[in-house]
Amino acid sequence: MVKANENTAYKRGQELLDQGAFKDAITQFDVAINEQPKSWKALNSKGFALQKMSRYTEAVECFDKALEVNPKSVEVLNNKGVTLSMRGLYKDAIFCFNEAIGIGPTSLEALNGKAIALQHTFSYKEALDVLEQAMKIDNRHVQTLLSIAVTLQKLKQYDRAISFFKKVLAADKNNIKAWNGVGVTYQLMGDNNSALKCFTKILNIDSREIQAWISIGFVYQKMMKFQDALKCYKKAQTVINGRYHHKLYDGLASCLTKLSEFDQAVEIYKEIFQKEEGKKKWDAQRSIKFVGKLKRKKAMGTLPDLGGDANGDDVLAEALDSEDAVV
Repeated sequence: MVKANENTAYKRGQELLDQGAFKDAITQFDVAINEQPKSWKALNSKGFALQKMSRYTEAVECFDKALEVNPKSVEVLNNKGVTLSMRGLYKDAIFCFNEAIGIGPTSLEALNGKAIALQHTFSYKEALDVLEQAMKIDNRHVQTLLSIAVTLQKLKQYDRAISFFKKVLAADKNNIKAWNGVGVTYQLMGDNNSALKCFTKILNIDSREIQAWISIGFVYQKMMKFQDALKCYKKAQTVINGRYHHKLYDGLASCLTKLSEFDQAVEIYKEIFQKEEGKKKWDAQRSIKFVGKLKRKKAMGTLPDLGGDANGDDVLAEALDSEDAVV
């Protein structure tokens, strides 16, 4: 039996979760869990909130506790699988999604989650096989169409990838993920101007869309327009009001490095290191060392001018002669 206080706290936690107030949501879920320790729904929701805060280890612990109570929950298994993927533990994530598929063979979330994890292990053909199963269940499922497009993108089948993104746009012309996918594909094809048009289209739909600002910043970096890129990243920072966002922080640190603002870049990489776990954490640590070497090169007067070189990334790597170059 669910107690009244637990039920009220859980509902309030869900409301806060939907609002993006993850820390306050966790407080409410803790109240619910204290009232009823075996409330798997509260444990699952708390884990989801922790995942959103990049506290992946704690999130998995919550999901495991929820699964002790309800081991057949496809929802919890999917959330655990996604979190493991975010930590870079893709094999564990695939195992988790396989469990979910075994219980619910028609779970499109589990099939897509497995496909995305397979993408990260460079198993693109296997990912497509999984997504074909999902298409047999629902050939109009938006996430499946997007996942297929991304997989084709990874296989460098760019025209086919764009065709799948456009299938999504045919049904919803304002689908931000599809516009972003088309933009990224054009970018990979070397068509930066078309990519910028797609990302700008997103901002016309929603001027506060963080990913669009980040993507435009990234394209400007590729075009060696670092000051313009920096303006985009700064705009994104104002939109999220200083909250942590990995892709934004990573892009900002990279841009500051290209502008030789090494101390600022290091501070941002340090924050990434503190916030993240797994691969992202160690990439940040490597980047801190990399930027430190660049700073020493600059002090010795041996760092080349990177601002106007069309092959800036190659110059950075050559400047160090180091395998640590990850920026």
